[in-house]
Amino acid sequence: MSNRTRALQAILFQLFIALPLTVAAQCSPMGGPTEMAQGMVFVDSNRSGSREAGEVGLPGVAVSNGCDVVQTDSAGRYAIAVAPTDILMISKPAAYAVPVDENNIPQFFYLHYPQGTPSIIQGTAVEWAFPVVEPTGALPPAVDFALIPDNSADSSFKAHGFADTQARYDLGEDMLREDLINPLIDNPYGVEFGLTVGDVVYDNLAIYDRHKVMMGLMEIPQWYLPGNHDLNFASPNAYFANETYKRHFGPTYYSFDHGDAHFVALNNVEYAGAGQEFADGRYRGHITDNQLQWLRNDLALVDRDKLIVIMTHIPLVAEADDGNSPIATGPNTGNFNALLEILAPFTSIYGLAGHDTSNSWKTQVNHQHGWSGRPWIAHTLAEVRGNGWTTGPADLRGVRDAMMEDGNPNGFYVLHFEGRVLTPEFIPFPFGPDATQRLRITLDPPLVPPQEGSVNRGRLSADTRLVVNLFDGGVRDKVWYSLNDAEPEPMSYTVRTDPYVERVHAQYAESDSAYGRPVRSSHIWEANLPASLTPGLHQVIVTSEDEFGQRQRGTFTFEILAD
Repeated sequence: MSNRTRALQAILFQLFIALPLTVAAQCSPMGGPTEMAQGMVFVDSNRSGSREAGEVGLPGVAVSNGCDVVQTDSAGRYAIAVAPTDILMISKPAAYAVPVDENNIPQFFYLHYPQGTPSIIQGTAVEWAFPVVEPTGALPPAVDFALIPDNSADSSFKAHGFADTQARYDLGEDMLREDLINPLIDNPYGVEFGLTVGDVVYDNLAIYDRHKVMMGLMEIPQWYLPGNHDLNFASPNAYFANETYKRHFGPTYYSFDHGDAHFVALNNVEYAGAGQEFADGRYRGHITDNQLQWLRNDLALVDRDKLIVIMTHIPLVAEADDGNSPIATGPNTGNFNALLEILAPFTSIYGLAGHDTSNSWKTQVNHQHGWSGRPWIAHTLAEVRGNGWTTGPADLRGVRDAMMEDGNPNGFYVLHFEGRVLTPEFIPFPFGPDATQRLRITLDPPLVPPQEGSVNRGRLSADTRLVVNLFDGGVRDKVWYSLNDAEPEPMSYTVRTDPYVERVHAQYAESDSAYGRPVRSSHIWEANLPASLTPGLHQVIVTSEDEFGQRQRGTFTFEILAD
């Protein structure tokens, strides 16, 4: 920033704070009179959380009221209009960390709720089912934000990606603890922070307290955003639909920098309001106008060479096509095009989402979507809770298998960042049936067994195919198979249901361990087995390489019996 720019910013700051306290709001959805919030973003050298003598302000930090965005001046000062129920927040710079609370939730915001969450909205008394935001009292003379120098903030780093942790009852939270929390204590993957892309819990917002404590045991900052199961359904409109979430986690949309990446969390779950519905239900995938305006302002201050990571709960776009079958589609964001217009100046983008309990998707956003820039990936992550903590048989720990309807095991991600490149590594939970492999190999139809209880042993049908489910894969990946040590041959990508899922669904359909109904998967490959295979034991080795260069290997054997 030049000296001239700093001087001009200082003059504007003085003019800004001299405005009357009743200046009209520019973007608050509540309207009405505003106050002028002011304060400092400072370098918290001793990590006390409060500004003390000798701690200097930091220039050029973005500060927002949820719509407008200003930058701190040369002394780290800012001023911005706020109205009741606004949330003040900063966008963390890459070379700094923000303080975290006792549960490792980043503290980069101030809730301006002088009277707390209203009990009367649009002339109607609201009975909130869960605790909402408590009164914060009058706006303080200064709202300061602390930043801690982070010397480890390199352009190469790792983060965890969690989609839909989503427990409804204490037993589901128990299973989450066993599957996710226990293996990640002591940070075995060496990640910098975790990202949960919505559906933190499943409608029962009373579980937030327990959930926060569990996630905090990972001892890394945990960034959250809300999903459709984090809604306050008593709210008469979308604006107050996340009051309990805000009480626990803060803003429903925000941004921060780490390394060469600018992370943007958006709340694209728009609630119709209690007793109301959109055409497709009581919520829809939609980014509100206020968020779009905030995003324009936020990205206007971001270097065009940054990697932009867009995090939403509902996928931006989800689809699969093998060129032969009709397109399989998942949930989408209705005004995706409006987002694309804002992202147009940027060349490196990656989307992360959850929500779809049936399928993981990696859709390439390109000219078919109206995007003229470098193609990028909109990635719908496989879910932590899979098809649900009540689905599938329980293992010896008492934890359900929870396989998704596309055959993907439930699990989580290690997100590898190298400069402006993001490589997602899917990690299935370690106690599932495929603990040692990141892919599943199946015969379809299966061998005809000589007696009940035989496993992959029997007579071969003339049309038997080798079917591979490459977990969290997609159409741009490649899969090969080698039969009995022959040269590897390519397998054909297809969009179909996984025969393994078909069989286990039928097996458990009438029990309390039922799986969800199979759906067409976006990560299936096939190859016809030779009908001339002789009786005896046969070996298959499957290898794969995904679009990011990651390789997997799986092995499989079956035994053919003579007629």
